[in-house]
Amino acid sequence: MSDDIARLLYEGAVAVQEGRYADGQGLLFQVIERDEQNELAWLWLSGAVDDPADQQVALENTLAINPDNQAAKAGLAWLRAHHGNLASGAPQGPATGDWTPPPPRSEDDVDQLACWQCGASVYSVAQFCWQCHAAVQCCNNCVFRPETRCKELQGLTSTMAQVGRNECPWWRVTN
Repeated sequence: MSDDIARLLYEGAVAVQEGRYADGQGLLFQVIERDEQNELAWLWLSGAVDDPADQQVALENTLAINPDNQAAKAGLAWLRAHHGNLASGAPQGPATGDWTPPPPRSEDDVDQLACWQCGASVYSVAQFCWQCHAAVQCCNNCVFRPETRCKELQGLTSTMAQVGRNECPWWRVTN
């Protein structure tokens, strides 16, 4: 593990322990974007997210990396006992009618927007929010956030994938 990843992981874990969940999520997502097989980042992320379905995805990813991780097994058992199986991968809403994606954004377009996670003012060309480290170009900052068909076409059916940085050509700034 590189020093940069180790630092981000440490800072993310400390943020979660201190109750700064938004900061922790942003830092841990940066670790995962650089090393998708980072078992500890996925495990800590399960404690940083509020939605039980997102917690389940993070714990399942931890177990996919290390099937013997006892903390992930215990967390997943608790979630399933209290909430059932939450991560079904089903569409988030009804997809009615044909949906035609818009033309891709120009690389020269720069828009100002509010970060979906903390509300800080950021520019569309930034990779991460300067304040909470959340991904800027992600489904949560997109005008098509409620639209499920674009996510299905991009393979972004998991809520965890939707909050991470993606290269969706249809991404548009929310107003």
